[in-house]
Amino acid sequence: MNFLLVADNIVSSVLVIICWWLAHQNSGGREPFKRSIATGYSLLAMAVLASMLVHNFADLQWLVPYAELAARMVLALTLGAVATRLAWLYSPPPNH
Repeated sequence: MNFLLVADNIVSSVLVIICWWLAHQNSGGREPFKRSIATGYSLLAMAVLASMLVHNFADLQWLVPYAELAARMVLALTLGAVATRLAWLYSPPPNH
């Protein structure tokens, strides 16, 4: 193992822990999109774990671009849901 792989594993592990924490924070309540956001964070953590698995085994190196693409797609969808929820909650009321 080289330094870059060790650093990637450490950063990925921290990201999985953060996603787990954010998923638990967003899993309750009645605000719009909270459960969808929690699901997105959970899927992101699973995608990062899959990416870690792919990076650590030489036989799976051909899957690296697909694992990275999947993680970025889940991240984009999750952040889109967060942005939609924030816009929904904090947008100014329409003028009547």
